[in-house]
Amino acid sequence: MVESDAWDDRVETQVRSQVGRELAAFVIATAALQKKARLKLGHGIWWCTERSLSQATPHQVAALKARWIGSANVYDLCCGIGADTLAFAKAATRSDQSVTAIDRDPVMVAMATENVRLGLQDPGTAVRVECEDVAKSLVSKDSLVYLDPDRRDDSGRKVRPQDYSPPWDVVQQIVARCDAAIVKLAPAAEIEDQPDQHRVWISLGGSVREQSLLTGTAIDNASGDLKVDLAKVERSAVVIGSDGTATTFACQCFADSVRQAETPEQFLIDPDAAIRAAGLTASFAEQFQLSCIGGPAGFLTGAHQVDQALAVCESVIWSGACDDRKLRKTLRTLDCYPWRVKTRGVAQDPNVLEKRYRNCGQRPVTLWIGKATRRQFAALTVSS
Repeated sequence: MVESDAWDDRVETQVRSQVGRELAAFVIATAALQKKARLKLGHGIWWCTERSLSQATPHQVAALKARWIGSANVYDLCCGIGADTLAFAKAATRSDQSVTAIDRDPVMVAMATENVRLGLQDPGTAVRVECEDVAKSLVSKDSLVYLDPDRRDDSGRKVRPQDYSPPWDVVQQIVARCDAAIVKLAPAAEIEDQPDQHRVWISLGGSVREQSLLTGTAIDNASGDLKVDLAKVERSAVVIGSDGTATTFACQCFADSVRQAETPEQFLIDPDAAIRAAGLTASFAEQFQLSCIGGPAGFLTGAHQVDQALAVCESVIWSGACDDRKLRKTLRTLDCYPWRVKTRGVAQDPNVLEKRYRNCGQRPVTLWIGKATRRQFAALTVSS
C-alpha cells in the first residue's frame, strides 16, 4: 500500500508538472502574439493561438458586419476566440439585446470568454459563451445567426463549403431555421446564387478577407448601412478603406463580357480585389464605360476616371512594348522609377522589377505589365 501510494504521488506530481509546462507554454505563445493580435483585432489583450488568430475576423470587418445585426438577438456559432462576438455586443442597439457565442472547442470557449470579459469593460449587452455542438444548438427563429464554419484542418485551408466544419448541408439547415443569417465563407467558395439571398465580398487593405452570405433581415440591415438595395442584386463588393469607411459596388445588370482594347487609353484601372473575386469585373467595366486589355482578367482602360475607393485609377504617361532595354531607357528619359509594379497574365515578379528599375530616376510612377491579344505591353502611370 505504501509503495502504491508513493507511486500515485509521483504520477500526480508528474501530471501537475506536465500541465504546468503546457500552460506556461500556452501563455508565453499568447503573449508573443499580442502585437499581431492588436493589429488585426484592435486594442486590448487577446487570448489566441496562431491558428485561431489567422481565422479571426479583422476588427474593421467585424465592426462592419456588426452594423448588420439590427435589433435581433444574435447567435455567434463557431465563435472561435470571440472577435465577432465582441463586435456584436458593442453594436447592440437594445438594452435587452443578447449575444450567445457557441463553439464546440473548450479551449476556444475559454479564450472567447476572457476576450469578451476584457473587451466589455462596461457591458450593456448580455453575452453568454457556451461549449456546444453548433449543429445541435437551439436557435430561436426570430434571432440572427452568424455562422463562421471552420475552414482549416491540419492539411490546410478548405475552399469547398462541403469540406467545412460543420459541412455546408448542416449550415443550410441552421440558416433555414432562423429569420436572418450571416455566413462567413472563403472568398473563392462557390455556392449557388439564390433569389432570397445575397453574397458580398469584403476587402481590406487591397486584400479580400471574406465572402459573406446574407439572408432575411440581414440583407435589409446591410442595405441601409451601405445605402444600396442589396435585395435587387445577387452580389456586391465592399471595399473597406484604411480609415474604416466602406464603399460598395453593386449593379442590377450582371454583365458577362467586356469590350476589348489592344493598348492603354488615357487611364489604366485595376478594380479592387473584392470586385474581381465577386465576378463583377465586367459589370464594373460596363458601368464606367471601360475596355479590357487581354481578356476579363486583364487591366481595364478608358477615357474617364473612376472612384478611387473602388479601383486603382491613374493617368497614362507612356505605354509600349514590354522590352527591358526600352523600358529602362524610357524610365531614365522621364527621370522615373516604379514605386509600385502591377502585373496581370504575365510571369514577371513585381518585387524583382521594382528593384531592377529603382535607380532609373527620381519621380515615382506605377509600372503596369500585362498581356494584350498579341503581345505583352508595359505602361507608366501617375496619380491623377
